[in-house]
Amino acid sequence: MPDPQTPTVTKEVSLEGRTVQRPAEHETAGHSASGGPTVITAWMLSLSVHAACLTIMLLAVFPYAAADEAADLPLVNAQLIGDVHARPASPAARTSAVAESGFGALRQDGPRFTPSTAPASDALARISPSVGGPGPDLSILGIGSEGGFGGGDGGFGLTLDGGGGGGPEFFGVTATAPGVRSVVYVVDRSGSMVDTFHRVRAELKRSISALRRSQKFHVIFFNAAEPLESPPQRLVNAIDAHKQQFFGFLEAVSPGGGTKPERAMRRALALEPDILYFLSDGVFDPAVAQKLDEWNRERRTRIYTIAYLDQTGRQLLENIAREHGGEFRFVSEDDLP
Repeated sequence: MPDPQTPTVTKEVSLEGRTVQRPAEHETAGHSASGGPTVITAWMLSLSVHAACLTIMLLAVFPYAAADEAADLPLVNAQLIGDVHARPASPAARTSAVAESGFGALRQDGPRFTPSTAPASDALARISPSVGGPGPDLSILGIGSEGGFGGGDGGFGLTLDGGGGGGPEFFGVTATAPGVRSVVYVVDRSGSMVDTFHRVRAELKRSISALRRSQKFHVIFFNAAEPLESPPQRLVNAIDAHKQQFFGFLEAVSPGGGTKPERAMRRALALEPDILYFLSDGVFDPAVAQKLDEWNRERRTRIYTIAYLDQTGRQLLENIAREHGGEFRFVSEDDLP
């Protein structure tokens, strides 16, 4: 029943000639009921249109953005040629490779510099062009007979022959190790060497004079006392100044005492030279050979041994050379000049 306090809105309706009053709220409700589905349909249509527009925008923008990002990345093509683990080629192989590549032709139109023949004692040999006539004196640049650049202890040791060449030679024993850059001479000066030590001096001078400027050398004399080292008691470049310094020192060395090479050999191996010449004319403690295994455990240094005028210690010296990658030689009176 309608609330008496609430006014009732009526509407007159003519029905078959009669006027009938009906509540107006029924019409309003009818209109609301019919408007609900219409609003929902409109919202769904709007959402569908917006979703379609958003999808089109995403498909249109993203492909171009990815292409732009990829365009900014650099394109790098790398190719590995050769075996990176292979050992360096020998000087002869490198020379052959340069000749085959055609680079050698670049120098055919101009003078080619070759080392001139000079005495071994002349550390500053001149270099002249092979096209004839005396060439410029390049000794001011520190170029020696072997073409090495850089003097003093800090020399670069750059050589025109590729750093190879023949190894040092001492009493007919030539170091066969490739690329020898440093050598230490360990020489017996015990009392038994008194009568023949002058010949050892002469051979040391000849051997060291023949060293290239790019190579380094050091000499250690031993007997029963403390080792006697050439100044400045370390490896030095084989430049003329250092050679002359050693020759002056050598004249004051005299033999005497017993034969104990242990301390001299330990000191020599501590310098880690490429090769070591070990000369002795007698027998010494065999325990030295066992200690050499410890001091040269990684065989960083090749040891070449020389039994000088006496074969008493031959077997021990042969074993040392064999164990440390070197060679042995017995020098007799007939081998001396």
